[in-house]
Amino acid sequence: MPAIAVACVVLGGAGRQNQIAQKADEQFKTLIRSVEGPDLFRAYCASCHGVDAKGAGPAAPALKAKVPDLTLLARNNRGKFPTVRVRQMIMGDQVVVSHGSREMPIWGPIFHQVEEDVDRGNVRVENLLKYLESIQTTTPSKTPSGVELYKKHCAVCHGNDLKGTGPAPYPFKETTPDLTTLAERHAGKFPDAYVADVLRNGVVLPDHGPAEMPIWGMDFKARDRMDETQVTLRITNLSNYLKSLQAK
Repeated sequence: MPAIAVACVVLGGAGRQNQIAQKADEQFKTLIRSVEGPDLFRAYCASCHGVDAKGAGPAAPALKAKVPDLTLLARNNRGKFPTVRVRQMIMGDQVVVSHGSREMPIWGPIFHQVEEDVDRGNVRVENLLKYLESIQTTTPSKTPSGVELYKKHCAVCHGNDLKGTGPAPYPFKETTPDLTTLAERHAGKFPDAYVADVLRNGVVLPDHGPAEMPIWGMDFKARDRMDETQVTLRITNLSNYLKSLQAK
């Protein structure tokens, strides 16, 4: 079956009062039959928004307006993904004028034209919406303090007093380290860089068996879906808390 193609025409203008529509170079895109959100995003959105949806796609420099970071839609909408507005953008019901033109193709009607015998356009729109919602960067309303982070993630092993009196769950083989003696064990100076590195990257793996300490930098990023700035802030807060409780 021959490939199905669609021409995306970008119209330009010089102002709202006296816009003059100009025909830009046509960009042909092969329609895909997949209805999966990730596939649709890669086929139709990644060229401008980038594969990571952060707005740095290969076609972005050619556009007049800065391509938005689609992972921040919820953050920029008070933490709630703006489903209705995004659907309207995809369908073309809401036209966002940026420098006198709408540079984003209207995908909604195109999605309805892929198959000849059945219309899966609405399914494609909804699946693309779900995918965009799934990649949102979450922003905690308040970055947890060092003591909050410690109680949640560390006290179970190191104890509430940091002295290593926790129950030492698997895979720990022995009592966990006393974190109040970090400065003492480093010539009287708290090892800021060392502690931050351990929190972010974990400890050296033993020859046999699993690592005995979680890699919090990786966990914060993957599990809590935080960006690098948020991860760094958490690690800093936790490290400063440990520093404040060093044995005199």
